[in-house]
Amino acid sequence: MALVVVKTGLVTLKAEFSAGTIVDVGQAENMTEVREIPFWHNVPGDAHGGPEGPPIEIQFLGAIAKIRITMSKWDTTHVATIRKFAVATQGTILAAEVGTLMLANKTFRIILSAVSLPLPLNFPCVFPRDPVEYAVGTKYSAMMIEFEAHKHPTTEVLYNAVTTPS
Repeated sequence: MALVVVKTGLVTLKAEFSAGTIVDVGQAENMTEVREIPFWHNVPGDAHGGPEGPPIEIQFLGAIAKIRITMSKWDTTHVATIRKFAVATQGTILAAEVGTLMLANKTFRIILSAVSLPLPLNFPCVFPRDPVEYAVGTKYSAMMIEFEAHKHPTTEVLYNAVTTPS
């Protein structure tokens, strides 16, 4: 296969906060980054000096993904919904929220949509684990959100290309 320049085009962030309704959250300012992060476990063995030496085998323990998007155009209502997942009620963490089990109770779905492959990417089980950042001032504002995606608890899918409502 020949080497080619890959161009996805404009990336739109979509979300499904409740089953059956997919909304447009915003459009990327520039590059949207997706990091696939595997987890590994080393198996030590006396043949290689035990725990101090190199592993005799390595076990794969699963993977997560981190998705970082900076938007220069967004729907403030939908971003406010995402921020509530990240910081309870926009900066105030209520006593009832502390200790919440995130994967069981506080995930939603996002879709990165564009005109060409490798998109769309559908992440059915995400939450904004890292700080939500935004820039304000005389020039246009920008909103940066980083999501952490986990394998969906029932479908066991980390991501796929499904774009239809659930």
